Amino acid sequence: MKKGKRRIKLGMRVGELIDIPLESFGDTLKVCVIADSLAWIENYDGVFECAENVIRLRTGSGILRVDGEELVLSELRCDRAVIKGSIKAVQFEN
Repeated sequence: MKKGKRRIKLGMRVGELIDIPLESFGDTLKVCVIADSLAWIENYDGVFECAENVIRLRTGSGILRVDGEELVLSELRCDRAVIKGSIKAVQFEN
């Protein structure tokens, strides 16, 4: 195991003991879907594909795929992306 991953795992264990949210630790992905019209993604690495019916984002855990209709990246920052539209599915690709 790489030294950086060991630090993250140790930090996550300490965080669990003192009740700190896991997304506070570096590159932990956080996805929040509100109803079927908004997805808020934090700690992504980049945009892989952006079309009207699919948006795919690179993450530390793989590719995050959002399927739907009339999808728009309404906000794109280095630490978060906001997707609006009619969201049908959110899933990880291998």
